[in-house]
Amino acid sequence: MVYTVEELAINDSFIAWCTGQNEKDIAFWNDYLYQHPEQLLILEEARKLVLGLSYMLQKKQNELSADKIRPQHDLYVVPGKAHADPFSKPYAPNFSRTGRRKVRMAAAAVLLLLGSGAWFLHQESIRQDKRAGGTASTLSIPAPGDNIRAKNGEYKTLILADGTKVTLNAQSELSVSKAFGTKDRNVRLTGEAFFEVAHNRQLPFIVQVAKYKIKAVGTKFNVKAYSNDGYSETSLLEGKVQILVNNRGQDEVYKTLQVNQKFVLNNPATADAAQPEQQEVVPLSYDDANQNIETAWVDHFLTFDNTPLTEIKNILERKYNTTIVIENTDVSKYHYTASFQNENIDEVLKALQLSYPFSYKKDGTKIIITK
Repeated sequence: MVYTVEELAINDSFIAWCTGQNEKDIAFWNDYLYQHPEQLLILEEARKLVLGLSYMLQKKQNELSADKIRPQHDLYVVPGKAHADPFSKPYAPNFSRTGRRKVRMAAAAVLLLLGSGAWFLHQESIRQDKRAGGTASTLSIPAPGDNIRAKNGEYKTLILADGTKVTLNAQSELSVSKAFGTKDRNVRLTGEAFFEVAHNRQLPFIVQVAKYKIKAVGTKFNVKAYSNDGYSETSLLEGKVQILVNNRGQDEVYKTLQVNQKFVLNNPATADAAQPEQQEVVPLSYDDANQNIETAWVDHFLTFDNTPLTEIKNILERKYNTTIVIENTDVSKYHYTASFQNENIDEVLKALQLSYPFSYKKDGTKIIITK
């Protein structure tokens, strides 16, 4: 059966899948995704709508509770007690049947007002990025044990078996453990990815990169760990994550990140060889438009904040599927602050030239930068 966003947003079983409330519903919709990969975008749009309405209803319920409104006005009840575990915050509300009915009613009202406008805006954004010669988006539903690679000039949106959404940046690879969803939720990343992790306290979500691990339960965070960059970093947008480092063969908690913090690990193998490995936690960066710089790429933005040209070179090579050679050492040390969305690579380079001048020429798919 083929569903529309409208049908899914008012479907009790689908709402239960979105909020992780029923194992049978979770299994049904995960299997449905495997059988109907062409429905992935539709399900993702409906999931965003359901979770957005869930948040709005929960916020309203909190306001009513704060005003001591009578119990019969409750939209839904979240059972359970506070827990000391920093990962105990639920990913989504625990709906009663009445709560799911409230979401259905709210979804129906919103759909009457909005229609599919957001869908067309999203599609137009992707079309504009392709016209600019930027990164193309593709969809994938990996099974446990799969390795998924996004090539230069390509994004991939992944829906894992547990419902976690992963946006994989260009020149990145994600390996999913063979026991994923049953005995563990472990993945290994080379490159960059944005994770929207489905809540499951019994099976923590573990992302392994070259020199550390990230442990989460239900949260949103970005991991950048390219082998040819001088650093790797984990940026937290929602919830909490733990940074695990190896200490004599055992995983040890180095730090629990709070929202709007990032963990940065210097990589001396690709940076200055004389510089010792450094670990630090710093605030996330935002531009003048309040766009988060660490995750701007997810929305097809190129955002640089005092970024050296050597690092910009790597970013442009991945996004535009090209090779860039900087022949002048002084030019390689130039730093730039700028933001782009749908520009092609020539437009980006010409804009950078206005700040700190340099020359460049094209030789096939190669770009050579000189002073």
